[in-house]
Amino acid sequence: MTEALDPDTLDRLRRGIPLRLDRTGHFHLGDEPVTHPRVHAAFLAGLDVSETGEPTLHVGNQWCYLTVDDCPLRATGVLGDPTNLQLRLDDGRTLPLDPTSVWEDDQGLRATAPSQRSDRPLAVRFNNTASMDLSAWIEDPSGEPSTPTLVLGAQRFPIRHHPPA
Repeated sequence: MTEALDPDTLDRLRRGIPLRLDRTGHFHLGDEPVTHPRVHAAFLAGLDVSETGEPTLHVGNQWCYLTVDDCPLRATGVLGDPTNLQLRLDDGRTLPLDPTSVWEDDQGLRATAPSQRSDRPLAVRFNNTASMDLSAWIEDPSGEPSTPTLVLGAQRFPIRHHPPA
């Protein structure tokens, strides 16, 4: 039987793994890309955030911290009808889009989706296809200041230029 590591040592080990998720959704261990499709899928499924909001990666009962260059997940498409939009995510899930979580920064649209492990919200970056799909439900008023609005049936959701509170 092995001795349990003290919490400080375990925390240093979890932070010392040079795992990074780049802006395009590719994992890197140090300078080496993680290329095996099943490892990539397992890593996407294991993405989460700690109670303090730090990105974590869980595989089985083991976990570590990782660096995320942009958002942990990417939306690859938006499906549905005006009252029931669904986000297609790069982790293979299709989930309801929470229209109150959509916002825009200087690099495009973002939203949140629950992690598979804890249901804590993870940031989602819309790729070009997902942005174009969502544009069918966006009204872009003329005039200043221009605030695009997500229109779902009779409901209207302004798209902010800052994350939702």
